[in-house]
Amino acid sequence: MNYINHWVEEFEDNMQEYEIFMFHLQQKVEKILKDDNIFYVKTEARVKSLDSFKRKLEIKRKKYENPLEEMTDILGIRIITYYREDLNSILSLLKKNFKIDYKNSTNKLKSLKYNEMGYLSLHYICKYKASQKNISGCGDFKFEVQIRTALQHIWAQIDHQLRYKSLVKLPNKVQRKLFRISAMLESIDDEFDSIKNEVQVVESFYKDNFNEKEYSLRLDISSINFYLKYNDTFIRSICKKLGVFHFNNFEVAMEEDLEKKLVKFALQFNKNRIIYIEKLVNSIYKNTDIFLRTLDEHTLKKINYLVNSSCSFVITFLHLLHEEPTKLKELYKLEDSSLEKILNIREIITTTNYI
Repeated sequence: MNYINHWVEEFEDNMQEYEIFMFHLQQKVEKILKDDNIFYVKTEARVKSLDSFKRKLEIKRKKYENPLEEMTDILGIRIITYYREDLNSILSLLKKNFKIDYKNSTNKLKSLKYNEMGYLSLHYICKYKASQKNISGCGDFKFEVQIRTALQHIWAQIDHQLRYKSLVKLPNKVQRKLFRISAMLESIDDEFDSIKNEVQVVESFYKDNFNEKEYSLRLDISSINFYLKYNDTFIRSICKKLGVFHFNNFEVAMEEDLEKKLVKFALQFNKNRIIYIEKLVNSIYKNTDIFLRTLDEHTLKKINYLVNSSCSFVITFLHLLHEEPTKLKELYKLEDSSLEKILNIREIITTTNYI
């Protein structure tokens, strides 16, 4: 049996073990990212195709004595990130969780000269550390990890399609266009990082204030958005006590128009600071039993129907506790007896610390 056929047969014999190994590896990598709160677009795991393996053997047969051990890209996993600044964070996680073969690894972000543009990606050859238990039960395989941003990924995919799938060599002017696009995408990646950092500054401002129970901030779209997200779990627990079971999480329920309505209604009732929303939420929490005992079935069903998020929760109770009685009666289609019960609750609430 000649060299090519021998190693192709060995490769085929290992295929199932490779697939199992990559399945467990992808799960491990995704868990590592999740545990470190790194948000990513997706991961892609693959085993080199038989045709690709054979073609590489034919081209570089003199390079490999044992291609299954020496070829570094038989197994590969790609991590596609949203932001360029996350690349180094992920690289740190790789160093922490795997053994890295630096000799065969490449960092295209550093290897390109200052006046060069083109393919940008991190390629690191890794193995499980000797101290780690191989949960897949497979061999001690090396694998390539590619890390790139979504924009870098798009460029690389298109460049590969044009460069290697085309029947002609790309003319210089076409290659220049590709490199110009690469430069533009690199600049856009930098801008996305800058925008992300600006948003994080605003988030930190609100988080620091709310952690210190400082709620005197002006009520606007930005502050109420953070407040609702910050208190989403707490408000969800109140809704559960009230019998609202179709409550969405913040990400699903977030609607800018609904938040605008909340701010509009709050300002209409002279509630122009976050402190008023905080007191409203806490008053409902403290008086949940009173709401359940006092309100009639029709009103409770109405609340159950209207409330499906933190935002709609606050809007509904702003109306119940502040809307002019005649308008509230018309808006909620209330009987006189139902309206009277709501007004009784208002009187009770005013004796609490809610303004």
